[in-house]
This record gives sequence, structure tokens and C-alpha cells, in this order.
Amino acid sequence: MVARHAPLSLALSLVLPLAFVGCEGGDDQNQDSTGIADGETAGEEGETGAESTDDGETETDSTAGDDSTAGGETGGGDTDGCDSVSPYIGGWDVGCCQSEVVPGAWQPGGIAPGTVIPDWTMTDQNGDAVRLYDFCHEAIYFEYAAMWCGSCMGHAPEVANLFNTYDDQGLMTLTFMSENAEGGPAAQSDVSAWASTYSHNGLVVYSGAGDVWYPFGEDQGGGSWLISLPGTMLLGPGAVVSKVGVPSISEVEAALPE
Repeated sequence: MVARHAPLSLALSLVLPLAFVGCEGGDDQNQDSTGIADGETAGEEGETGAESTDDGETETDSTAGDDSTAGGETGGGDTDGCDSVSPYIGGWDVGCCQSEVVPGAWQPGGIAPGTVIPDWTMTDQNGDAVRLYDFCHEAIYFEYAAMWCGSCMGHAPEVANLFNTYDDQGLMTLTFMSENAEGGPAAQSDVSAWASTYSHNGLVVYSGAGDVWYPFGEDQGGGSWLISLPGTMLLGPGAVVSKVGVPSISEVEAALPE
């Protein structure tokens, strides 16, 4: 076991102690030490409940946190509606329902199915400023990751495959890169490299939004939060949380727009 302590680089206003748990970057086959949603994997239909083994090195990053306002950042587009031609280099369809989405309560430990996520604006692998509510018409498979996280690397091909399989049926995959390989802030070069390495045709993004981690924090008491990477949640249309944790294929299919 190897434990490495480094300051979390995101800018949080709540100043909460956080700890990242994940695998050493060079071991991309082992899951994090607490498992990923009880060992579920989205790339294997219906697989649940198998606790992952911790036979690799574990890297822990701890910090006195980083946070923006609990409401999140408001996204960028001046107008609502769907364009006949995508405004994004990635060519992703834009929905018509942005003004209909009302964010819900967004706080550490308080996010559950039914919560509506904030309308963040993030920078994608192509350098575009992407408004999250532009995908209000789709289900979103949202993964919180870091460049140093071996578990995230091991899971990345499954995320890429999900997009390729279900894009036409209304699924967007979004990998939020929280840190670079050294534990510092993620940048454009990081998300571009991740998308290229794993052939991600969905979104790979970074942002200064400090409250993105909220669904994935486990309360350790005394204001301390543990984050196991990758952190995953599934959203249905309307940016509504369907599940916190890695969904099965049947759960992904149930969340797709009708």
C-alpha cells in the first residue's frame, strides 16, 4: 500500500476536508479501494454487487477542500432552443428544454435520485465551452475522474463504448477531469489527451466549478469527506439524477429518452 498526500486543486468555498481514494496511475486494472458502486461495471450488463479486490497500490489525496456556491455555475448559451447545426465541434445535438430545467438542492451528502444538477459550463476536449443543460433532452452518464487514477483509466474504454452504443438512442457520456497526473488542476491538454487515448466521442471536460464532487463524497464525520474515484452517476432527461453509483446496462436503457 502506498499513500500519498497532496492538496486538492479545485477551488471550493465551503473549505471541507476531502480525501481522494483511487489506484496508482500505472495500474489501470484495479478499482479504487472502496470499490466502484459495490463493484458494478457499466460495460457489463446487469453485473452488480461484486466487491472489488484491493490488490494494487492505493493513492490517497487529502485536502481542506475547494468549493463554489452550492447552486453551481450557470451555463453559457445566450438563448435556449435546439440548433439545426450543432454549435459544438464535437457535433453533439442541442436540446430545446434548457429553460424548463430548474436546479435542485446541491450539497455534499444531500444528492439522491430526483435531484436536478446545476447548469455548469465546462470546457471540452475540443476547447468548446459546453453548457450542460444543452443536453437536457438526453440521459447523461456522468463520471468524475482524475488523470492519475488507475481505476478511471481502466473504466475509460467502457465509458467510450457506452457512448458509441447508445448515442443514437439519446445517451451522452461526460467524463469530468478533476486533476492532472500530478494532482494539480486539470487543463485543456489533459482532457484532449484523455479523449484521444480512449477514443471518447462523448464529452471529456474540465472546469473551475468546485461543487461537482458533491454526489461522490462519503461523509467521514467532522466535516471530512472521502471521494472514491471514479465517481459515477446517471442522469435522466431534464438533468435529473437517476442513480448515484455505476448503473447497470438495464438502468442506462431505462433512463434513455422515450
